[in-house]
Amino acid sequence: MLKEIHEMGFSIGNHTYSHVNLKELTLKEQEREIVKLNNLVDGIIGVRPKYFRAPFGSNTEHSKKVAEKEKMLVMNWTYGYDWEKEYQDKKALMEIMLNSPYLGNGANLLMHDRKWTCEAIEDIVKGFQKKGY
Repeated sequence: MLKEIHEMGFSIGNHTYSHVNLKELTLKEQEREIVKLNNLVDGIIGVRPKYFRAPFGSNTEHSKKVAEKEKMLVMNWTYGYDWEKEYQDKKALMEIMLNSPYLGNGANLLMHDRKWTCEAIEDIVKGFQKKGY
């Protein structure tokens, strides 16, 4: 699946090997979480990830240094709502994603592979296009 996504032209990022809170790990464990995944991705698609987003947005100074050493841009999200109970349906999620006060050029939107997100994504994208994004 990773190879297919890459071949479609999408950038591949690193979100750690096992989705742990980096602030709860030793320095060596943090590095292993990041580098191990980079090595696996490189082995599958022949390219190392260019982006890093820590699970839970929980970066550490060490994880930032590891990402820099791995030549990755450390990222975080501007906004995302699909994990909040009140936005776990298509209409509510679409409305908040399109009308969030945080929406603007360069916003990095957090969305997960969830039923309601999958149902809403087409309308969200069309709504962004209507707004000129």
